[in-house]
Amino acid sequence: MARFKLFLIGSPHPLLVNLPVNGVMELNELAGRCRFITGNLSDPDHDGVCSGLMIPTSRIQLVVEADS
Repeated sequence: MARFKLFLIGSPHPLLVNLPVNGVMELNELAGRCRFITGNLSDPDHDGVCSGLMIPTSRIQLVVEADS
């Protein structure tokens, strides 16, 4: 599981997410063969929950590996 900043088309702010890959190269391979990528938000909400998410790969504009 690795942490990334995802910049999505149509959204002015990046998402900080945990994805089930080891790095950006593995994320590239996954995005190349899947319509959606699943993971979790890195920051918990007010209830302490890191919500699950499903990201359409066609909306990903930029991926930055986040500091651990």
